[in-house]
Amino acid sequence: MRFSGLSRAGTARTLLRLAAGALLLAGLAGHARAQDRNAISGTTVSLAPLKGFAPSTKFAGLENAEAKASVLVVEMPPEAHAQLSALFNNIETAKTNFAKQNIVIDEAEDIDTAGGKGRILTGHQNVAGTTFDKWVVLLKGAKTVMITVQAPEDSDLDGDDVVTMLKSVSLGAEPTLDQKLAALPFRVRATEPFRVVDTFGGLGVLMTSGPLNVDPKGSQPMLIVSYQTGGQVAAGQLAAVAEKLLQTTRGFEKAEIAKRETVAFAGSKDGVLLSGRTAEGATGKRFAQYIGLGPDGRFVRLIVSADEATYPSLESAIKAIADSIAFAQ
Repeated sequence: MRFSGLSRAGTARTLLRLAAGALLLAGLAGHARAQDRNAISGTTVSLAPLKGFAPSTKFAGLENAEAKASVLVVEMPPEAHAQLSALFNNIETAKTNFAKQNIVIDEAEDIDTAGGKGRILTGHQNVAGTTFDKWVVLLKGAKTVMITVQAPEDSDLDGDDVVTMLKSVSLGAEPTLDQKLAALPFRVRATEPFRVVDTFGGLGVLMTSGPLNVDPKGSQPMLIVSYQTGGQVAAGQLAAVAEKLLQTTRGFEKAEIAKRETVAFAGSKDGVLLSGRTAEGATGKRFAQYIGLGPDGRFVRLIVSADEATYPSLESAIKAIADSIAFAQ
């Protein structure tokens, strides 16, 4: 299965960028205690949270809303570990790759966790004039696990406390698909002939129609719903953001937009629907992209593509899936 023109390995790189960009949340915290280990909903991860942190309703992880602190959990297929461990194990490679996200990596070290050996990178990122300290750890269990902790450099978050929390991580069995869907920050329902393949990063869901779960040639219809965690979008900017996102999505860079519409989507009457054709594949494909804003300025996005001959038979199912999407309460 492809994510916006990406192979499965490319999807892993996309998720790395998602985690590396992380959330613009920061915070204050106290000591973690191993006996207070909590499960992160929809993931294989359990850990002892720092004081003041609670489960997030916006992503897979924890946050201290008052202090703007975050612990973000991203899980990928097990085969992604080899690719990512090559990045994490070479600090110069890590510096080069994370620098693309404006993240400066300062140090790398191996740590022992309750879930096995891990590799932790520490660094910082400047966003809109504020510098955030970051800790990113890579682990291997039933899934490839990456956990990012972030806080502003002038907070009371202590690096030793962060490492203690990360050492408390244990990895269990992979949750059921229903459990992973329930943990997403939005609700969505598949409609035949589409079916859910999997969720990704605690932030999105992948659907397809056809016998293949892994489709490197992109021969099957692809539908992805994802939630934006970083930054906010004002209502008047949504149309421009929709076009920019489309142009920066691999496989859609040269998409021809045939129609721009204002539609009801994700609880908003002012959602944006773009539709048209792409140059992807031998004969090109039709696509549609929906974007809707939530009450806090964040947004959810649906993008779907299929061959010209197949797309018309899918339109009613696509509309039903789009109509089912709502932000989690």
